[in-house]
Amino acid sequence: MSEFVFVCKVEDVPVGAAKQFKINGTEIALAHVEGGECYAIGGRCSHLRAQLGKGTLEGTVLTCPWHASQFEMTTGKLLRWVQEPPLRRILGALVPPFLRRGVPSYEVKIEDGQVLVKI
Repeated sequence: MSEFVFVCKVEDVPVGAAKQFKINGTEIALAHVEGGECYAIGGRCSHLRAQLGKGTLEGTVLTCPWHASQFEMTTGKLLRWVQEPPLRRILGALVPPFLRRGVPSYEVKIEDGQVLVKI
C-alpha cells in the first residue's frame, strides 16, 4: 500500500514553477501553482523522456523543456504533442495516437509547510 512521502518544503519550489525530484526510485515533476496548490506528475516526458520538472509552468500546464509537449498538472493528461523543432512536429504527427500519452499523476498534500506525495 502506498503512503505519503516527504518531498520538500513548500518554499523549495517557487510559486509558478516546477522542479524535478526522485522519490523512492520514482521521478516526479512537482509544481507549485498560483494560489499555493502543489501537484505532482510523472517526471519524464512520454515522448523522449525529458525531465518535466525542468519545463515551464503556466497555470497548471507544464511544458516539456525539449519539444514543448504540454501536460495538465492536475491529471497528467497530455494536452499538446511535440511542437519543437518543426521537423520533430512533422515526424511526431506520424506517431500513432496510442503512443501519444499522458503521464501518471500523484496525490499531494501539504502539512506544516512540507510537501508530501503518495507514490
